[in-house]
Amino acid sequence: MEASTPNQPHQRQKFKTTQDWNNFIGQYQHNLNGDLLLNLRIQCYKEIEGLRGRPLLVYATKFVGTPPGTPNSIDLSDIDGFTDLVSSYSAEDEVDVLLHSPGGQPDATERIVNILRNNFKKVHFIIPHSAYSAATMLSLSGNSITLHPSATMGPIDPQLNGTPARSIKRGFERVRDIIKDEGPEALPAYIPLIEKYTLDLLEICDDSEKLSKELVTTWLVEYMFNGEKTEEDVEETVNFFSDYDTHLLHSRPLLFKKIKDFDLNIEIAKDGLQELIWEAYIMLNGFFGLTPFVKLYENTKGVTWGKQMNIIQNNPNNPDQKK
Repeated sequence: MEASTPNQPHQRQKFKTTQDWNNFIGQYQHNLNGDLLLNLRIQCYKEIEGLRGRPLLVYATKFVGTPPGTPNSIDLSDIDGFTDLVSSYSAEDEVDVLLHSPGGQPDATERIVNILRNNFKKVHFIIPHSAYSAATMLSLSGNSITLHPSATMGPIDPQLNGTPARSIKRGFERVRDIIKDEGPEALPAYIPLIEKYTLDLLEICDDSEKLSKELVTTWLVEYMFNGEKTEEDVEETVNFFSDYDTHLLHSRPLLFKKIKDFDLNIEIAKDGLQELIWEAYIMLNGFFGLTPFVKLYENTKGVTWGKQMNIIQNNPNNPDQKK
């Protein structure tokens, strides 16, 4: 870990590893405050901007080890955050977006893409650690993607209440085939499944899968591929990212080596950029670990806010609170 000294007043403190961060927290834990931690992040962001030659927007969430219901997914509330982020700039041709998210709602993702594209001609995504599901969809709307060597994207197959849409459809298909082979007398054994998932849910699954593929297809054609790929090439790429039957898990890591052959404008960060984006992740993740925050929107123009996890305290004097 590097620290400023009297002879080096402009050399900022750096965190090359998580161990550096832990040492810092242990050494300065009694002097830590939000302004200090923010200043460390902003200095790192400015170095990324200097290296890349364009503004940096940061959208990061805490999603490792969080309980169910944590408000860290991409949703309509992110419209406010991204609107604040882009309002700091005018007449900018290009922008970087540092993205760390488990994903969320495709409709909210579509609106975020619209906000970014209404303000910038080219959008480049930087993924230091993870961008899954709708966050992968968001990154595929970019003109380019830069990954840290440790980073991953994920499948874009939709989920309904935490269950992959393809799993629900496959369950119904299996029941249909069994009844077809064994006759109507096999139906009673599968009534609980049919009652749990109503038939109209099949249409929702179909529509959700169609929407995810449609959005990514449109974005790839218009931005990443810039109209230079055939329909077959685009379809092959979209089918790969949305193929639950191949990936088997919604959280299956799609590492660079798995996706590099699709001719996406995607690369692994090198040298100084690699170190800086990992350092940004270390500080963001460290901040989430020290505070109730689970989502942050930040830039170097003064925008820095996010969402906190509400912790309900047990109150024995409150008869309305469930124990």
